[in-house]
Amino acid sequence: MRIVTSFFLFLFFFTAGNAQVCFETFNPKKQLVATTMLCPSAMQEDLEQLHKHILNTHPNPTYYGELNDLSTAYQNALSKINKPLSVFEFLVVVNAYLNVLKDSHTGINPKQFLYGVNFKRKVLPFSVAQIDHKFFVKSAIDPAFTIGAELIDIDQYKVTELFEYGKMLSLTEGQADEATHEIAGEYISVAYNLLSMSMSETKTAQVKMVKVEGDTVQREIAFLSSWKYFLDSYFIDSDPIVSYSFDGQNNALLTINSFEPLSLNHFKKELDAFFKEVKLRNCPVLYIDLRNNLGGLLRAEEYLFSYINTKDTPIQTNYLYKRSDYDRFAMLSPFQQIQFVNRAKHYYPEGLISKEYDFYKLPKGATCTILYDYIPKNNLNYVYNGDCKLVLNANSMSASVLFAGWFKFINRGEILGATCMGGIGGTFGNPAVITLHHTRIEVMVSTLKFTPLHIHERILAPIVPDVPLKASRQDLIEKRDPFLEYLKNHHQ
Repeated sequence: MRIVTSFFLFLFFFTAGNAQVCFETFNPKKQLVATTMLCPSAMQEDLEQLHKHILNTHPNPTYYGELNDLSTAYQNALSKINKPLSVFEFLVVVNAYLNVLKDSHTGINPKQFLYGVNFKRKVLPFSVAQIDHKFFVKSAIDPAFTIGAELIDIDQYKVTELFEYGKMLSLTEGQADEATHEIAGEYISVAYNLLSMSMSETKTAQVKMVKVEGDTVQREIAFLSSWKYFLDSYFIDSDPIVSYSFDGQNNALLTINSFEPLSLNHFKKELDAFFKEVKLRNCPVLYIDLRNNLGGLLRAEEYLFSYINTKDTPIQTNYLYKRSDYDRFAMLSPFQQIQFVNRAKHYYPEGLISKEYDFYKLPKGATCTILYDYIPKNNLNYVYNGDCKLVLNANSMSASVLFAGWFKFINRGEILGATCMGGIGGTFGNPAVITLHHTRIEVMVSTLKFTPLHIHERILAPIVPDVPLKASRQDLIEKRDPFLEYLKNHHQ
């Protein structure tokens, strides 16, 4: 009897000692995503919260897929969280569930827990470029990273493994797989830092690289305090939203880094000044660079279109709304809602605002499609008629994709660069962010779908460039822009 009792006591303490401690809530300020284990009940409640929110707010969760795709993805996600998982592992589960929508405006921001920092947290800042299925160091703060060196592994992680994690954390739109993979390459450093962040006083990484000369080197590189890294990033002069130049052959180069200006009127004035000079110079070719333009205001994008719209084509776009606590009108302040209602009643039943007011009065959960139809005009009443080319990459999203779609629709010119995040069938937009109760994961969910009127069927294919441009290893080493290199060679 004593032997049996001793056995059960041993079994009890052995089991208790090996039981995995899990948490019902995650504190990003004090805990790390790689080492904090979540209890199944917490993850299940967060997943249920997210699933209900999508059903209540997303205008069309089945647009890019089939009727049961979302419910199937939900059941698959539930089956993966019946045991404790790390926050990182749960991020992967959540993003796999969201990616079934194929909507780039509905997803997580994997950088969230890099920004949600405290002063003790340590990170390793670097970025990687994928060239011919290999990964090369693109930039880094610590000079121990060799720019242009092939990255093999960091600590116990092979770079190919980190790339797979990057794909799991990446976003997607329709069948823009090439754009998804390009962003996944950018997320290699994000995945590594999420998995390796530390709050210890000092931390280093063992980095294995192959230099340009062919030598394989192993370097020990110190992590930085996250507050130093993000504070430095904050004070670095950011590129202006609108910038332009003219090359030696009098070609015009317009770069727009965002369609989300602080002032739409100021944005318009900057474009007016640029096109005034283009007109005076009589530029033979205009290049519009929308690389890394994540989108913004449609009125800003459409104002740019007014300057190249040689066919006087109207912008005719169907807006698919879904009434919810997060739709465009519900998110107005109480005072703005009063203003909107009073203005709508004044014009009712005439005008576009009356259609918006009809939607506003619908019950929660109701959907409504409103056609916005107008020919965009600019302050100069000028349209550039010369040769026009558009430059895109994987980070050309949202309003940039809509602009590219109209650019192709009127056959305005060649597209250079890389596949953008979307196609000619329009895009989702106007995302609202919710925070999951237990894990504090922030998830953005679309509340609108924009579809050009001439699109009569579902289109998943992305917009691909007529002239692909990709950085070479030498471009990384010499910090050259492949687009500017193209211009030098093309216009010699």
